[in-house]
Amino acid sequence: MDIFSIVFSGIMVLVSLAGTACAVILPILIIGGIGYYLYRRNQQSMAQRQDSQNWSTTTGKILMSSVQSQRSSTGGYSIYPVIVYQYEVNGKTYQNQTVRVGDKFLKINVVGQAQKTVDKYPIGKEVTVYYDPNNPAECALER
Repeated sequence: MDIFSIVFSGIMVLVSLAGTACAVILPILIIGGIGYYLYRRNQQSMAQRQDSQNWSTTTGKILMSSVQSQRSSTGGYSIYPVIVYQYEVNGKTYQNQTVRVGDKFLKINVVGQAQKTVDKYPIGKEVTVYYDPNNPAECALER
């Protein structure tokens, strides 16, 4: 066996090991990255929910309440509630759609939950609106 064959065999072993390592490490990195992203979004949501315990309240009125659907890129559909409400703080009128504090960070819609939310907030209903006193445009119907 000459030196070329030995070097070539060594390179082939390294390539084989590298391919195996990529096949194992790459999925771990991808899954870990997705897990970390979801973890951070959940942490942001929890932090905002905690902060909202000190928010002020005012009375608002439901302007729109419906179940909407949107086709996803995979061909399925997402079904979600759209609740639009109006409220006033210090003489200024605001409109918003946030039902639960933290929804903008982590939004998971369960089948059937959309209709329950719409049923809970019919058009014309007077509701309690929780809002950030430092930024009244940031609000929610539930904390």
